[in-house]
Amino acid sequence: MRRALCLIAGLLVLTVATAATPPPQSGFLDSYPALQPDPKHEGSFIYLAPGASLKGFTKVQIDPILVWYSKDSTYQGIDPNELSAVTENLRKALVKNLEPTYPVVDAAGPNVLRLRLAVTNVIAEKKKRGILGYTPVGFVIGAAKNAATAGPNLNIASATLEAELLDSSGKRIAVVIDPLAGQDVEKDNLTWHDIGKILDAAGKRLRTRLDSDNLQ
Repeated sequence: MRRALCLIAGLLVLTVATAATPPPQSGFLDSYPALQPDPKHEGSFIYLAPGASLKGFTKVQIDPILVWYSKDSTYQGIDPNELSAVTENLRKALVKNLEPTYPVVDAAGPNVLRLRLAVTNVIAEKKKRGILGYTPVGFVIGAAKNAATAGPNLNIASATLEAELLDSSGKRIAVVIDPLAGQDVEKDNLTWHDIGKILDAAGKRLRTRLDSDNLQ
């Protein structure tokens, strides 16, 4: 009995430790700080530089969003149109949720918060496609509902959104690492419609963090 209790206790400790472990480093950030679990967002991790604050930032500059494929992605067939669909629609989701409170600008300046973003741990999958089974150039997620946009080749079910927040001088203020798809998302066979909702939710979470001032 005592041995069984010790085994259960050990498993509980292992579970807690695993839950509090940040995802593997993708290499997007030049350096990874000591991240802490975000008490307000399950599975997320945050870092706020000592003495730093988001107070006073009234505008946002968004760097070009990058995509990092997982090292576990054995298939290497990457569709550039799908990458554009994810990054462009993520940017649109951010702009929609930030403005008009935080106008999105193109250049650094006083009171401008700079965002560096990457969607990491993306898996490429090989799928059979018909003549219409490819993502059209300039595709806007949610705008079409035909077979051509039903099933993407990339899988973001286990993807992570890495965000680095900098001031106009390039000094790091904060880092946020989020699971892109929340716990409530059905992650099997994601469609473009599902991905659109996931990206919009990511934009809302970032807006919530900016409003909270200190990321805590």
